[in-house]
Amino acid sequence: MAISRLDILIDRFRNGTIEHDEHDELLQLLSQPAHARQAKKFFKEIMERQPENALHFNAYESHQLYEEIEGQIHQEKQPSMLRSFPIMKWAGIAAAASVLIMFGYSLFQKAPEVKPQVAATQQAAPDFLPGKKNKAVLILADNSQIVLDSTNAGLLGTQGNAMITKAANGEIIYEHGNVPHGASEPVYNILEIPVGAEYQLVLADGTKVWLNSESRLKFPVSFSGNSREVEVSGEAYFEIAQNKSKPFKVHFNDATVEVLGTHFNVNAYSSENNQAVTLLQGSVKAVNPGKEVLIKPGQQARLAGNGNINVKEVDTEEAVAWKNGYFMFVDEDIKSIMKKLSRWYGFTAEYQGNVDGEHFGGMISRYKKISEVLSMFERTGTIKFKLIQGDQSGKGRKLIISK
Repeated sequence: MAISRLDILIDRFRNGTIEHDEHDELLQLLSQPAHARQAKKFFKEIMERQPENALHFNAYESHQLYEEIEGQIHQEKQPSMLRSFPIMKWAGIAAAASVLIMFGYSLFQKAPEVKPQVAATQQAAPDFLPGKKNKAVLILADNSQIVLDSTNAGLLGTQGNAMITKAANGEIIYEHGNVPHGASEPVYNILEIPVGAEYQLVLADGTKVWLNSESRLKFPVSFSGNSREVEVSGEAYFEIAQNKSKPFKVHFNDATVEVLGTHFNVNAYSSENNQAVTLLQGSVKAVNPGKEVLIKPGQQARLAGNGNINVKEVDTEEAVAWKNGYFMFVDEDIKSIMKKLSRWYGFTAEYQGNVDGEHFGGMISRYKKISEVLSMFERTGTIKFKLIQGDQSGKGRKLIISK
């Protein structure tokens, strides 16, 4: 296979030998639609390698690097085509690169001299902090509650014949012995994830579940009978422990997903018009009242309230981006994007003027302040944002979106 100029520049970026003018050339090539696949792979690589303290890189350095990228974007744009999706999409992705590449580039370059800090008397601009991992409430069978983010690691207690343990990484693990013959009704627990949080747990059969913000999972502390069944609202990613004699069923609203052993994502927020099941590995059956469909890896089943199920090929990375620690938008309208951001940053969206029809693409870490996330949209020149901080508890926190 022939090695392209883009391949060469990416390799030089990785090993730290890229020159300043080559850095500009790399950004220009990555922002072109023809290099979509390489761009997405490259951005993801930078996402995964940026250091834990990436948020603390100084604003002056970020601004300088961004100006280089913005100049490339404007050279590519044609004013008469500003509203066409390909231009908007790749301008958005190149804008996302400004956030991502500035960190990767800084891994290999000395930081320029930092400008003096703003005087302490000047009020800081409003900003929203990202959500947190390992924040949730566990509701036991007797309705008592355990606030998990303020609970130390170790044994939390028992439910039925199951022991509940909190691991050092925050994960909740259920372990149980044999269910006695003729046991009574199963014992259920509920895990609730608030706005601006996420959590992970291991069910009694070894199944792993990741829960996104504003989600809820109801599950038995141990599995008996001929099937393993849980209920979910919001969004969850499952890695099902194989057990051919006991199929696993996930119920949400009036729909059900049936599996034996597989990896899949369920998006079942009540605020969404359609629920979606995205399959990464194995095989699942999506069941809506009166209709059922088998889907294969790389497919997504969208379940409408009227009972219809539509199946299409999708990029599974987009569906599970939240679980892997980043936002990924592909030809997504601004209102849909704001729903995702509001669940994570905890704000109310307010729209001024008609923003319908505005679509964007890009990828960025979930663990950045919202100002950094919004910046990649604003740099396209098609939309503006204003942050209202609210009080210390977050009440009154608002994001105003306008053209």
